[in-house]
Parts: sequence; C-alpha cells; structure tokens
Amino acid sequence: MIYQNDDPRALYAMERARTGNYGADYDDGAEYVCPVCGALEPEHYYLDDDEECIGCSECVHKTDFLYWT
Repeated sequence: MIYQNDDPRALYAMERARTGNYGADYDDGAEYVCPVCGALEPEHYYLDDDEECIGCSECVHKTDFLYWT
C-alpha cells in the first residue's frame, strides 16, 4: 500500500516492513481471567510454591487471624 509522507500510517507500514512484523503474535484484545474466581483482569495473581495460581486480588484477602471451620 502506498501512503503519503504526512500520513501517520506510513511510519507504521515502514516499521512493519523493516522488522518483518516481529512481535505481532500477541493479542491486544486478550482478557485475563482468574482461574479460581473468574474475575476479569485482576490487579494481581497469587501463586503457590509450585507456580500454580491460588487466586487473585479479587478473591484472596489478607487477614490478621486464621478462620477455622
């Protein structure tokens, strides 16, 4: 495609051609969901020692004492 020199898409087209579209394998519209509670795009995820998710900032809370059931 041919762009005018003052078109903002011209720079993007030149960089894409120069780099071979390197780094375009990511998804801008990806939504990150907590696997425990299903919260959309939480601030933080918490992992255990085995690198498995145990919750997020929406479903894990800090407390001063332990609840026993």
